[in-house]
Formats: sequence, structure tokens, C-alpha cells
Amino acid sequence: MSKNEVNELLEQLYIQAKMQFGSAIKSRWFYDRDGCPGCGQEIGTMKWKKKKALSLNAFIYREHGVLIGYLLCGKCGKEVMAATQNLPLHADIEKNLKQAFLRHLGH
Repeated sequence: MSKNEVNELLEQLYIQAKMQFGSAIKSRWFYDRDGCPGCGQEIGTMKWKKKKALSLNAFIYREHGVLIGYLLCGKCGKEVMAATQNLPLHADIEKNLKQAFLRHLGH
């Protein structure tokens, strides 16, 4: 998947979030740092319906009104997809993304 394809998908997620949450969503940002925000491992593909797939996700950082898009490694992607409710992994991902976004802003 190219960076352009990821940006197009993130744009679609942003438009959908704006329609659903209105003015609560002010901007978007893509976490493109090294490593999975869940575990720090290298981002890579995973098997999904016998094909290679990437786990593209989004999270709303409400305090800043920003939709944060991110990719997960295969291990974390599978764990998130298999979850029927919030996992400790979700909290770790959100914490790591918030810290990365604040560093991006220079805080």
C-alpha cells in the first residue's frame, strides 16, 4: 500500500468522522513514526481472508479535536480485530498516539 493510498483512506475516514461528529473534529494527522503504536514492533502485513492486509485504524483525540490515523503491526492488528471489547492494548495505543501527537506539536 502506497503512502498516497493511505492518505486517501485517511481522508475518507476524516470525512466520515466530520459527518458523524461535526465540529468536534477539527483536523487529521497520520502517525508515520517508526514502529507500531501498540508494541513498537515493525509495521507489516498480516493475513486477512487468506490475503496480505495492513491494519489501518483511526482514533479521535478529543481534547485536540484531531482524528489520528495509524497502522498496526500484524500481531496488534489481529489482537484488535479479535477483540469484542476494549483491551489494555487500546489504552496503550491511545496513550502512545497522544504522546506522539503532542511531540509533533512541539509540546
